[in-house]
Amino acid sequence: MTAEQRLAAFLAEAPVPARDPAFSVAVMRRVARREFVLRLATSGVFAAVAAVALWACAPALSAVLEPLARLLLPAAVLLTLTAAFVLFTASLEPGRARS
Repeated sequence: MTAEQRLAAFLAEAPVPARDPAFSVAVMRRVARREFVLRLATSGVFAAVAAVALWACAPALSAVLEPLARLLLPAAVLLTLTAAFVLFTASLEPGRARS
């Protein structure tokens, strides 16, 4: 029996799998990476366009938002202190395990 005949007999014994899981995973990984890079590039372009637009509108927005920020400052402080109080007292309940 020659080497070619032994190889043919060996290959004839094992059934060929319908699909190779390692190859499928490699292909899916490359496709996912390509989609991720495309989405990342698209998001970067949109972020750059938004940054330029906000930079161009900054003088007009500053005139509108500065008085509004001064008006809402007490409400923001009150909400922050309330949230801190609720979170602090919730961790003090007896029988509650910390995570």
